[in-house]
Amino acid sequence: MIMENNFQRKYSTAISKGAGLIEETRRLLDHWRPDEPLDDFTHRVQVEGLLGNSTAYRTRDVVRRVFAPRLLRPNDKPARILKSVMESGLPARVFTELLFVFAARQDPLVYDFTIREYWPAARRGRSFLDTDPMLSFLSQAHYDGRLDNQWSENVSLRIARCVLGLLRDVGFLRQTVRGRREIVSYRMSDEGAAVLARELNESGVTDSSICNHSDWALFGMTPSDVVERLDEIGEQRGLIVQRGGSVVHFTWGVKSIQELINVLAR
Repeated sequence: MIMENNFQRKYSTAISKGAGLIEETRRLLDHWRPDEPLDDFTHRVQVEGLLGNSTAYRTRDVVRRVFAPRLLRPNDKPARILKSVMESGLPARVFTELLFVFAARQDPLVYDFTIREYWPAARRGRSFLDTDPMLSFLSQAHYDGRLDNQWSENVSLRIARCVLGLLRDVGFLRQTVRGRREIVSYRMSDEGAAVLARELNESGVTDSSICNHSDWALFGMTPSDVVERLDEIGEQRGLIVQRGGSVVHFTWGVKSIQELINVLAR
């Protein structure tokens, strides 16, 4: 059972400011300082050309309307986690998976579409995913109140392409030579699963609720999938899973996410 119900949250066009922006986020995190005010960081990104040839307007948009909401609000813990993962030498996909979680948490449209449309399509064995399911999803969202105003056809199509672009950037879709978006058989990495479990733990989610948390459904995982995966990770990598009937208890061999990341990177 998924515990959180995101269905009634309002949708916005926020995704239009940037899909995955994975490499841009890496570049920003490489220069980000935890104690630096956002305005100062934005100015430094501009002055030092950290985003290449981006215009001043585009730079401000990426930093203030994509990077900050995803990784600095309500606090900068997501940025700290990703910076640690990036510097640890863990596989690049771990960074991408966690960035996707943090991005989806801040964008109900991405969160809900991934769980309610992408993964059911993948489970049904569908080969490709085009904009039609996304446009239908947005149309339904208008009727049940998730959109304050119905978006124009052009806006809806642009947002649909942005959401599918994000799923492609994460690795859930693959662009074919003919321009179609092919659904990829994706399995979350063990390292990504371990870090997400610890992040939920440190966010106050109880042992009994961690495996039922809706974030796992972003990767198509059921509660039983989560238990099995975390159990496979094992004591040598900082986690012991104890099961008694329907009760699950986690014993951590590490004291923090940072320590876990160090253990996973060995």
